[in-house]
Amino acid sequence: MKILVIIVVALTLYACNGSSTPGVTNVDAEKSKGDINAQALFKVNCSQCHMANKDFIGPALAGVESRWKRKELLYAFVRNSQEVIKKDTYAKELFIKWKQIPMLAYPALSDEEIEAIFSYCNEVATNK
Repeated sequence: MKILVIIVVALTLYACNGSSTPGVTNVDAEKSKGDINAQALFKVNCSQCHMANKDFIGPALAGVESRWKRKELLYAFVRNSQEVIKKDTYAKELFIKWKQIPMLAYPALSDEEIEAIFSYCNEVATNK
């Protein structure tokens, strides 16, 4: 039983990428200082529900910026979708379209990290 508990704890820590907070940033040690590893950010924060170029549990992320009227509103949605749904018609329509499955909030992601994730998805989509 102790071994099972140890395995579950180890897997949980691994899945959380060493942090208990969703949206924690991740820098690739192989990149130069200050570079954002968009692929790692996507995998840790988005890939459970989104694919770059295909709809999944949530919509495909490639081209997402062109579907929103303002980039700031989209970034606010990433950080706290439920708050944006309360005040934006498009966000509310998305919520309804995707079976009212709430998106996790990622308040720790910076504008630069969100932009990097979307750029990564656009690049993946164009290379497939």
